[in-house]
Amino acid sequence: MDRTIRLVAGLLSWAIRLLPPQRQDWGAAVWAEAGEVPGRWARLRWLAGGLWLVAREAEVIRRIVHTAAAVGAGAALVWLDWHPGTENVAAPMNRAGTIAVVALLAVLPWASRRFLGPVADNRAARAVRTGGYLAMYALLGVIVGLSRFAGSRFDHMVAFDQANHDAEMRSGAVIGAIVILALIGGYALVILAVTSRRFAADPATLAAGSGLGVVAALVVYALMPLGNLLRPSPGWPSAAYLAVLILLPLGLVLAAGPLATRSTRGSATFTAAARRGTLAGLCAGTAAALVVAILTITTMLMLPRQVDLIWANPSPNVPHGTLFEVQMSVSDTAAKYEAGLIAGPLLGLLIGAFGGTSRRGRRLSGIADDQPGGNGH
Repeated sequence: MDRTIRLVAGLLSWAIRLLPPQRQDWGAAVWAEAGEVPGRWARLRWLAGGLWLVAREAEVIRRIVHTAAAVGAGAALVWLDWHPGTENVAAPMNRAGTIAVVALLAVLPWASRRFLGPVADNRAARAVRTGGYLAMYALLGVIVGLSRFAGSRFDHMVAFDQANHDAEMRSGAVIGAIVILALIGGYALVILAVTSRRFAADPATLAAGSGLGVVAALVVYALMPLGNLLRPSPGWPSAAYLAVLILLPLGLVLAAGPLATRSTRGSATFTAAARRGTLAGLCAGTAAALVVAILTITTMLMLPRQVDLIWANPSPNVPHGTLFEVQMSVSDTAAKYEAGLIAGPLLGLLIGAFGGTSRRGRRLSGIADDQPGGNGH
């Protein structure tokens, strides 16, 4: 009985650390008062009841359910990416990389809570965190689908120089696993940080940045659904198509900064406008890169023979459109969207900072200077 009481008391002490700072004193009082309860059974009931209340207050139950769902989804993705019976020497590293990524996605919300705190207490933060994490699993699912289709061309490949081929495959798998782990881990950390209570962007910034980023992604996807430029009629239709494809998404990301600063009032400074614009641009670039990659690569995998052949043997005596050629073309076309996952947030940061400190930012700075105690004259 005493061992059970100590175990429950230890769990309660651990759970108290997960409470918001303003509620930790209450949790500590519940734990301390257990020593005043007479009788072992009564003390155990007190501790168990306190553990349940603290767990509910700290949202431990919901987080455990979310973690279980993440583990289940991750296990399914690992199973789909297993490639049973393959002779590809890179398969073990590919499997290890997928396991590492799904483990990171499941653990990171718990591990980062100590530094970032819980999710911010507003609807925008909760929606962005939920949608962002679902998008991370969707992206990993797309990567697994790409591996099953395009990557399967290496499953039973026999090369002229097998030793050199095997060495290149192993080194490529190691680099690829590190890149994907860093990329998805970085995206997940950004999503957790901008929606956390400690470092959260305000609701207007989250809504403006994420919303306009999704719209920009939908524009790009509508104009390049298979990763290829469409071929409108020469002349003004072609020029208009390229102008819309390039300028409209950039304009939407640029608008995120001024839109996020609309709710800023006179006490705001130029620096505050820059911060909001930068965060809005980061959200927009991140959302755009994620959504366009997920939608486009999924469409390519559904309609692989509609993707332009970019790895065609130049010999006219060789038949084109073989499965290997299609798989290679899909893989090479998808690579630019994988590169876009790196460039998207960085480009969003730069564009958002410019948008936040442009006309609206200069106006806010002037207003602040005119306030009593400002630098204006």
